[in-house]
Amino acid sequence: AHIGVGISGQEGIQAVLASDYSFSQFRFLQRLLLVHGRWSYLRMCRFLCYFFYKNFAFTMVHFWFGFFCGFSAQTVYDQYFITLYNIVYTSLPVLAMGIFDQDVPEQRSLEYPKLYEPGQLNLLFNKREFFICIAQGIYTSVVLFFIPYGVLSHATQSNGVPLADYQTFAVTTATALVIVVSVQ
Repeated sequence: AHIGVGISGQEGIQAVLASDYSFSQFRFLQRLLLVHGRWSYLRMCRFLCYFFYKNFAFTMVHFWFGFFCGFSAQTVYDQYFITLYNIVYTSLPVLAMGIFDQDVPEQRSLEYPKLYEPGQLNLLFNKREFFICIAQGIYTSVVLFFIPYGVLSHATQSNGVPLADYQTFAVTTATALVIVVSVQ
């Protein structure tokens, strides 16, 4: 994203008033770019990868379930889980990452400006990284759907009554999904 930086000086404050960030001295620009700009880029890239990963894992479980329910309107998750998945269950890891994530200390970013290069070269989020996130999400959905399905579809009590039902499968899959995506 492009930001406007205004440096107040003898020319007046018109540039400062029209800018996103304003400084009284030019030397403060170094810290804005090398520390905060770099951290912001890093956090945004990690957020985007996590966002695509968790939502593909969530959605693809629905896709796999469609094959086993005849592509009816039945969803694999409870309606409340679907509503709260992005709002409550998977928002805390992203929030914590956005607040606390720092790969190197502030002083290190200033000492080694070469650390800024991945942002300039767009190395942390590009088409390749996007497809890796998607592939991880699809792989996670396969594991999260087919392992519980394989285990629960053949589980019976000693008297021959099926041990699991749709609700057991849905809760197992949803719980596993929240745990796996939160730990990721």
